[in-house]
Amino acid sequence: MSKFLAGMFCGALLLFVAMHYHVVHGNNGVVLVPKISNNLSNVYTDIRDFDLNDWRQHKSLAAAIMQSSQSQLLEDSAYRNFGQSMRQAVDHLFGDGLPANEG
Repeated sequence: MSKFLAGMFCGALLLFVAMHYHVVHGNNGVVLVPKISNNLSNVYTDIRDFDLNDWRQHKSLAAAIMQSSQSQLLEDSAYRNFGQSMRQAVDHLFGDGLPANEG
């Protein structure tokens, strides 16, 4: 009987966390972000490789992050994506597009 009650308690605790928090895996580890509306959507999200299109699909998560004290999660993602897009632009400009020197 005690195993059953322990299982019920653990299940209720997990359901409470899933209903009230986003579990967000960022560059600095896993954090809990309070949800704006209590539901079972976006329980766990790995944002380490998010770009602008991913954030558009997860608007409620972005709003919850901005409302919480963990807005650095969005900033880290934005800086990384900006750096990647700049590297791609530089690679495109100075990469294969240069004419070969014939001598």
